[in-house]
Amino acid sequence: MKHALALLAFLHPLPAAAVTASAALTGQHAYYTFSLTKLRTHDITGATGAMSFDVVDGCTGWATTQHMTMIIRGVDGSLNKSVSDYITWESKDGKTLTFTSRESDNDGPEQIDDAGSATHNPDGSGLVTYTTPAHTAYRLPAGTLFPMQHTEALLAAGDDGKNFIAPLLFDGTDSTGAQATFVAVLKHHAAEKTAWPALDKIPSTDVDIGFYARKSDDENPDFRSSMRYFEDGVADKLVMDFGDFVMTGKLVRLTIPPSPCAH
Repeated sequence: MKHALALLAFLHPLPAAAVTASAALTGQHAYYTFSLTKLRTHDITGATGAMSFDVVDGCTGWATTQHMTMIIRGVDGSLNKSVSDYITWESKDGKTLTFTSRESDNDGPEQIDDAGSATHNPDGSGLVTYTTPAHTAYRLPAGTLFPMQHTEALLAAGDDGKNFIAPLLFDGTDSTGAQATFVAVLKHHAAEKTAWPALDKIPSTDVDIGFYARKSDDENPDFRSSMRYFEDGVADKLVMDFGDFVMTGKLVRLTIPPSPCAH
């Protein structure tokens, strides 16, 4: 769930210094509603959800906040409500990331799943130090990207006409360090009229992303998503595949504030 928008180095991953969040990315407030579109299990009979995604341009870095609510109906009619929050600060020079991921179930007390900070060396290697789980640290392999770098690399792949990229990603949503991802670049769109005038002059790229445990031989992703990404970092036409079920997200509200930073 937390990977929904936490979205890459190419077949031979780029060093971190070669992919930094560019001035093309923008601050945003986006709100999505989700509906169930496919079931692969008899244990679930329905699901619905909503997600807000906020990016604040802090001039030297990006502050992101993702808040998601999902309600799943079991075969016995019971409802399970989960609420998750994912908060990061990523410096624009690609050197540091701080992160907090927390969740609550059925309006119970909120629990922090993962929290800490990560640093990059020039080649994209680095170190993650977790405060939750406590006393946990991992080395990041060379070429690992942080989330906004990940978005930047994805968009660059669409611009360059690449069919796929396969980077390592660290976004703070997992307590085992960097993950493997495989991104299929499906189509690159020239600017066209959309439901959102602020996006009408911005090219976009359709992508399909699989997230994998880095040391696993399983060819099936732990989580899979697809979307259209505009070159300013706004996403629409979301599809999230959780394995047992698939949900489709619709962008229903979008605000893009003016940049507070001098260029």
